Amino acid sequence: MSMIKMFDLISIEAKKFFKGENPPIEIRVESNASIISVRPIDKNNAYIDFRFTINYVNMGIINMEGQLIYEGDIDKVQESLKKQKNTPDEYTGEIFAAIVNTCTIEGVIISKEIRLPPPVPLPIQPINNKMVKKNEFLDYH
Repeated sequence: MSMIKMFDLISIEAKKFFKGENPPIEIRVESNASIISVRPIDKNNAYIDFRFTINYVNMGIINMEGQLIYEGDIDKVQESLKKQKNTPDEYTGEIFAAIVNTCTIEGVIISKEIRLPPPVPLPIQPINNKMVKKNEFLDYH
């Protein structure tokens, strides 16, 4: 059985590339998780250093780095990372899910602080049986 035993963000950097009332018209958000290193503690536990980036194309960027402790088959995780180059599979899926889920939630909070859109699409809600256009009531500038 595998599990994430500890999750710790070590570094957060956020930057917006525009000032004032002139944001780009098109909003495109890309995110990427990568495992930097796997350092075994013992046969079944390892420190895993990671980086998570939320790129607001031409608008800004949020970078996070951290560390987690993973308990499971460390040899399989290391072998999988060498073969797959940071693509989740049966041995690394839980690790990537923990990184993406935790950092995306943190990214929502950080994006609000620097007045960028949240890094996840917000659900569209009907108002008086009419669908609201995307971002019609949102102002992040």
